[in-house]
Amino acid sequence: MSDRVVTNPVKMAENWRIAMMSICNQFLTAHRIFTQPKDLNPTELIIYLTISVANVQKLMRERSIPGEYAATAILPREWVVPISRNAIASASGLPRETVRRHVGRMVESGLLIEDERGGVTQPPGVIQNLGLEPLLESLMTEFARTTEALLRIGVIEVRPDQH
Repeated sequence: MSDRVVTNPVKMAENWRIAMMSICNQFLTAHRIFTQPKDLNPTELIIYLTISVANVQKLMRERSIPGEYAATAILPREWVVPISRNAIASASGLPRETVRRHVGRMVESGLLIEDERGGVTQPPGVIQNLGLEPLLESLMTEFARTTEALLRIGVIEVRPDQH
């Protein structure tokens, strides 16, 4: 039997302000961490993260992610799923023209590449080339602090899984 993290609606109602401040602080810290390597503006960050998620969706659907790809190893191109500008707009909620314009600039700067299969992806080795490992560690540290704060006030709880 394993444990699950669940929300406690009663504690959430009692601690709304504290919980939301913790979540918003997590968001702002994540935004600051994610924008450091390339000084992305907020719109470009949304686009970049949308592409990042789309590019690894094939790998993430696997029941068991091969160990060498669970960390920061460069994924073989067949595991990388390109995403179209229309799909980026749909997934992010940004206007298509805004996405088109920003993606064009991001391709010109080398932050993204056009994929021969259509759509865009990140260049191979982006985690290593931009030195993102320490940033990912900072992000996880902040996430752990936020989780501890929410656990402390009872908004989230660890319960045994009943299944």
